Amino acid sequence: MKTIKPRKIALAGTVVAAVALVGCLGCAAQTQTATTGGQEPVQQEQSEQQAAAPETVAKKTLAEWVTTYPNQGNSYMEAKMAHTYDAFAGASQQAFGGEDAAVACAACHAREDFQTVYNEQGETILDKNASDYEMEWSNCTNCHVGDPGEGKVEGGNAYGDATSVSAKALFPEEDYVCGQCHAMFPGAAYLEDANKGIDQYKYGFEPEEMLRAMKEYYEANPVTETTICAGMVGVPMLDPEIDTMLYLTDACTELELFQDGNHQKMGLTCTDCHMPQTEAADGATYTHHNMTQSPLENPAALEKCLTCHKSQGVEDADAMVTFVKGKMDELAQIQQATKTKLDEFHAKLAEVVAAGNADETKLQAAKDAYNLANVYFLYQGTAMRPTDGSMAAMNFSKSVEQLQKADDAIAEGMAQIA
Repeated sequence: MKTIKPRKIALAGTVVAAVALVGCLGCAAQTQTATTGGQEPVQQEQSEQQAAAPETVAKKTLAEWVTTYPNQGNSYMEAKMAHTYDAFAGASQQAFGGEDAAVACAACHAREDFQTVYNEQGETILDKNASDYEMEWSNCTNCHVGDPGEGKVEGGNAYGDATSVSAKALFPEEDYVCGQCHAMFPGAAYLEDANKGIDQYKYGFEPEEMLRAMKEYYEANPVTETTICAGMVGVPMLDPEIDTMLYLTDACTELELFQDGNHQKMGLTCTDCHMPQTEAADGATYTHHNMTQSPLENPAALEKCLTCHKSQGVEDADAMVTFVKGKMDELAQIQQATKTKLDEFHAKLAEVVAAGNADETKLQAAKDAYNLANVYFLYQGTAMRPTDGSMAAMNFSKSVEQLQKADDAIAEGMAQIA
């Protein structure tokens, strides 16, 4: 694990292909330290209170935590999450020609260290090089509060102060730890003073509700300049070919998609499948921390799946893998069919816009329909994996439902410009 000091990368005006880099920059509400009521006037009383306060857990490096909790720590070191600085720095070089990851990425991936610097210096740090600051990425404190061995986890970091004020009321706490990154939280631009105030969950977490909230905010507060590029995690992006401002172009809506699905209704959470209870070589049971490993590659996760799926005739781990991959293939085919229709709609809309002789009312209706269809499509597939069916286990029925709604919006929009 590296303690790094970054360089600068300019993200303004980045091409759409760079959208996948930031992925899920936005996060949930900031972890707050409990405080008592007014200031105590008597020094003796203050001393007594301090003596009674719980002992502060000393900050440790990731390497120290791994040594302290080897089963959890060593499995975590196998996860992509444990190497996020290297991944982001490499992606920055590839996508932008930059030298380093932006400090803004550290808001999720080095949240404790980032929060300290952000509190001191504010938005001026966001597009600077992560290696210019003493930040250890991927420490256990990104999710854990205090000593990881106590098992206390809490979602949240700096973005919660500026955005997504409705999130904690909408989502179960047990989903929120993972959801702090794996949700449609607006990204780094919203830590800039000029862009604070959006709440994309103002009307709810369904695609049309989120689109309504974001359009409402941006129509009142147009983005004129940002050091973090348009199109990344919720920042609107103008598509010049169809002269339309697009929203949710980098949706990372795993948390939203999981809501109300069969697995959640059964009481399952993200960790049941992605961080299953595992038996170590010495017989000890621990929480497996390679959360970026596919459950289909984790024997303990597959055993968890079989506790219910055996009743469907899925007899063993191999059959479970076959079953899930079958659902993924089924969803991928539906996704690809919708993507083809969406591309055809975009091409037709661009043709009409270029001609410049369309009825303005019908043309605007078609643009709105495209925007909505695009949001439905991105919501169920994520911008980075739109047609691989990988989200099938999250909420298959909802994904299919959203794709059908996208198809309906495409048909309505095409009718406007036929």
